[in-house]
Amino acid sequence: MKILSVAMCIALTGCASIELSQAGRGVQLHSQLPNLKAGEFIAMGDVSCDVGMNGRSASTNIIQCRNDLRNKAAQMGATHVIVQHQQLGTGGVFINTNNAINGCPNCITMVGTAYKN
Repeated sequence: MKILSVAMCIALTGCASIELSQAGRGVQLHSQLPNLKAGEFIAMGDVSCDVGMNGRSASTNIIQCRNDLRNKAAQMGATHVIVQHQQLGTGGVFINTNNAINGCPNCITMVGTAYKN
């Protein structure tokens, strides 16, 4: 019974949705800094997210990971996030009804730097 309770707790927290906060709405995502004058952007720090192992589609997990990056950047006072790395299908073990498969096809990892202008 204790094992079942732990498994249910992990399953339920793995399915939690990452909503975009009000402050996160003010943060823009980019693959590179906009073309502005030198010195207009100040690096605030790195942000990262790992989402998956939750039975959701890859596209849903990507959106949630982006929300997570924007929320974390907003907490730092940033206005932009430059996504430097994005990997779909990251590690872990995916368990289906038949067997365990290495990897997680719907998992997403993103790493970026938060900037303020």
